[in-house]
Amino acid sequence: MKSLINLVKKDFLQIKKYIIVMLLFSIIAPIFISFRTPEFQANGFLLYMLLIFMLTFMTYHMISIEEMKHKGMIYIQTTPMPNHLIALSKIIVVTIVFFIITGIFVSLSKLDITKVGSIEQSEVLVTFLLVELFFSIYVPLTFKLGYVKLQIVSASVIFLTPFLIGLIPKKLSNSIFTFLKFNNISNSILYITSLLILITLISISIKTTCLILNNKEY
Repeated sequence: MKSLINLVKKDFLQIKKYIIVMLLFSIIAPIFISFRTPEFQANGFLLYMLLIFMLTFMTYHMISIEEMKHKGMIYIQTTPMPNHLIALSKIIVVTIVFFIITGIFVSLSKLDITKVGSIEQSEVLVTFLLVELFFSIYVPLTFKLGYVKLQIVSASVIFLTPFLIGLIPKKLSNSIFTFLKFNNISNSILYITSLLILITLISISIKTTCLILNNKEY
């Protein structure tokens, strides 16, 4: 457990100079966009989802840059650190960022002056599962192909996400909201199913990453 905590701490320490900027962005961006786009004031789900994806990805992106710059993975691989902890630490970092941004967004939505639309528990859950699905694929790819080969994907996600917010038509937004309603499903079934999906995704991702790291030469 101590090794896992140290790995997570190491990742955040690598990007400590960016943390304040990201926190300020997570506060200012939804307020600014909500004022400029009235459609998001009634329901903040789409804005929340795009903000989550952008900031979690930016966090992982910056960590990858720092590790590449300082050859962090080479150092870790030369120490007796289990590969499954290395893989799990990346997922935990993303998860921590997810909950921090979610807490900020929910807090803003409670203040009428911000005009930030509210989000439901089911929408938070769906976003969480989508984020975990994305990173359960992207993390192993990073170790397999290397960050340099994935730079085009990274740049696309970071720079295109803000523009997508203004390009998504209102009708499409309403369709997404309607599709993601779980009024006919009990909360217990929803949470249990989500937990099983989450455990499966993380397990597959960690196992895949371990296989890649075991066969990787530094």
